[in-house]
Amino acid sequence: MKLSTVASAFFFAAAALCTCAADLPQKFKGATPLEWSERMAQSEMARRGDTMFHGGANPRARWDYTTSLFGLSLLKLAERTGDKSFADYGAKTTESFIADDGSIRTYKMEDYNIDMIPPGKVLLLRWEQGVRDAKFKTAIETLRTQMQKHPRTSEGGYWHKLRYPHQMWLDGLFMASPFLAHYGKIFEEPAMFDDVANQILLMDKHGFDAKTGLHYHAWDEKRAQPWANQETGQSPNFWSRAIGWYAMALVDSLDFFSPTHPEVDHINEVLRRTADGIVRWQDPSTGLWWQVTDQGNRAGNYLEATSSSMFVYALAKGINRGYLPREKYLPAVLQGYEGIIRDFIRTDANGQVSLTRCCEVAGLGYTNSAGRARDGSFEYYVTEPIIDNDLKGVGPFILAGIEMQQLLSTTTAPLTVRGWADYERVLARIKAPTFPAKDFPITDFGTQAGAPDSSAAITQAIAAANAAGGGRVVIPAGEWFTGAIHLKSNVNLHVSKGATLKFLTDPAKYPVVFSRWEGVEVMNYSPLIYAWKQENIAITGEGTLDGQADWDNWWAWNKKIPGQATIQKPDRDALFEMGERGVPVEQRMFGPGHFLRPNFIQPYRCKNILIEGVTIVRSPMWEIHPVLSENITVRGVKIYSHGPNNDGCDPESSRDILIEDCVFDTGDDCIAIKSGRNNDGRRVNVPSENIIIRNSVMKDGHGGVVLGSEISGGVRNVFIENCEMDSPNLDRALRFKNNAVRGGVLENVFMRNVRVGQVAEAVLTIDLLYEEGAKGDFKPVVRNVQMENITSSASPRGLYIRGFPGAVIENIRISNSTFNNLTATEVVEHAGSITLTNVTFSPKTMPKGINSVPPPVPVAQ
Repeated sequence: MKLSTVASAFFFAAAALCTCAADLPQKFKGATPLEWSERMAQSEMARRGDTMFHGGANPRARWDYTTSLFGLSLLKLAERTGDKSFADYGAKTTESFIADDGSIRTYKMEDYNIDMIPPGKVLLLRWEQGVRDAKFKTAIETLRTQMQKHPRTSEGGYWHKLRYPHQMWLDGLFMASPFLAHYGKIFEEPAMFDDVANQILLMDKHGFDAKTGLHYHAWDEKRAQPWANQETGQSPNFWSRAIGWYAMALVDSLDFFSPTHPEVDHINEVLRRTADGIVRWQDPSTGLWWQVTDQGNRAGNYLEATSSSMFVYALAKGINRGYLPREKYLPAVLQGYEGIIRDFIRTDANGQVSLTRCCEVAGLGYTNSAGRARDGSFEYYVTEPIIDNDLKGVGPFILAGIEMQQLLSTTTAPLTVRGWADYERVLARIKAPTFPAKDFPITDFGTQAGAPDSSAAITQAIAAANAAGGGRVVIPAGEWFTGAIHLKSNVNLHVSKGATLKFLTDPAKYPVVFSRWEGVEVMNYSPLIYAWKQENIAITGEGTLDGQADWDNWWAWNKKIPGQATIQKPDRDALFEMGERGVPVEQRMFGPGHFLRPNFIQPYRCKNILIEGVTIVRSPMWEIHPVLSENITVRGVKIYSHGPNNDGCDPESSRDILIEDCVFDTGDDCIAIKSGRNNDGRRVNVPSENIIIRNSVMKDGHGGVVLGSEISGGVRNVFIENCEMDSPNLDRALRFKNNAVRGGVLENVFMRNVRVGQVAEAVLTIDLLYEEGAKGDFKPVVRNVQMENITSSASPRGLYIRGFPGAVIENIRISNSTFNNLTATEVVEHAGSITLTNVTFSPKTMPKGINSVPPPVPVAQ
């Protein structure tokens, strides 16, 4: 019985309502998705041993797409977990077949079999990770050569194999397209992306069925095959795994496309239609998918594991990358993954897990091992063998767990951003909260200016405003003293003109709360102004917030004396070690008796935040530090604070942020965008994104706008415009700082119309050798950075860019810019494409040119 379109739509609408109303599940049958991926990987490695390697226990082991799919999933799992055993095994599934001269054992180019291309994906990922042996490059080029010579249809579509002439199969798109796109990106062959886009769009053109919303398994241009429809050339049925191959090809290929490629929108459109078809035919009672996609529980049809795993992986990844709208597809993904764990995963007495009910193989043309014609009929598809732990399902299951873990760590979908054309879309997401026109002066609650401690009155005023539905808690003109302030929903803390709110420096005034300290979650002293899971909060006014920090109190904890450790160092080291070991946050108890300084302002897991007009001085540490929060406006704020680690504004794992008309004069970075440190950052795994910085002045500081270094969750979609950055004590204008211990992807950063006066190091710094540098297992990535109309008056360099083999620095574009009075040589190490258009580098002292040809000897008159 088929699920009707109407019933399916009703079901998923209801599921969406349920999902929005409750917190997302984090575990399935007692384990997180990442834990299930690890269990499956460990189980399969134990089951297979060395049988997939050349020279292992299986003399029939060969170079092929199934083992390399498993290998690729292990490499991705190693990137996510840091477990080197996964990487070593995954690499060997491919690398063991490559001889010292680069030839590929068991591979024959003359077969022109597109199924032989996927192991190249393992080699390309390893190449990016720094494994750059010449023999692997030879093997990569061999596969590239095959695809250059591979037979094609009249429109340029790759035949599936030489023995399958004039045929395009959905399977083939997964086999070759991500490899070619990745190759084009690494080795800078832009025409490759045009070819990949053409393959994807041709398969959609000839394989898509508008009535069902599905793609047929294959298409024969000549209509010569017995299975081919004589009018359309299409095969007769919809095989779920074939559609899964195509869905994975789409999301995996898009990983490597520049967001400005002219066909990206078209490919995204194809992905959305493919996703719609997948969701439409999901079984409503189990969340799984049938072997023959649109035939439901017709006699002989069965719910199948490889396709279900592929669909969950492709949909989850599409949401995580912003290709698919989260709200629309999340219910299907959740139900699908739950169904896989419930109905397909079996755990034996030894703890090994298996993926059951996998179709072993299916194809078109010739006959199968039982002698049956592979005619594409329903009866054919449902009679192929069903087995456990087919690698065509195991690999996607592991990948699905990785993507599900990321999906469950955030509550909203990313915004796809390519450049300045998306600026207004980002800006439209950010709306400052408003408050009822009701005032609650703290003098109404038993305090007066000059009182030794107004904490109780401020707390009572906040509680009253919150209980009344919201309003302003007013700090009148005068000098006021307080301990920690904890904001509540719908409350605007208004510091009036002429008011100075001074924060007492007794640590006992700051009770222990759930916080984040240098990128690691911790139970620590309350920030001076703190909010936990509140909505519609503000700090406004023309008054001053004074943290009163100096070298006799908070700052003394990080005072650097030659030859001595700082007071905070033992606690800092202990916290970081707890984060690496995964100690539960509630057990990371610091506060009294410890020396981790509180931040000044920290909304934690809050929504709809406004900080406007106030002046901030003398902070213990970071000044404005929203964490895991969204919809934040920081406007007209002036910060003058030169203590240690006195960053001005540090959005961390937060989104939809506007910083405008501000002045930053700080002891550390003016603005530093962060997303968690090392393993603890990867555990939380939430990026900072959709950030606009404009019309602001950056004076003293380590950097004007900085991404890092606590950046393990990634940063994306940052716009910087119309700013002034100028001070002999400002080190850089735009800085990326990261390393292979932090990891994280830093992408889509756009700066324009910025005047840089004097900086001490460089206008643009990309430093991936920061602190630990290359000594780690997590690849740092910086990509899609655009600087336009930047002028600098004086700096040693315009560019200071340092990567290392395996790191990625890609698509850096600078245009219409001038860097004046340079005094040192530009630094560019281990970087990919850097494009300069109408850019001038002017040394402070211009050296004389040296002629290679001597001047002519004067002729005697």
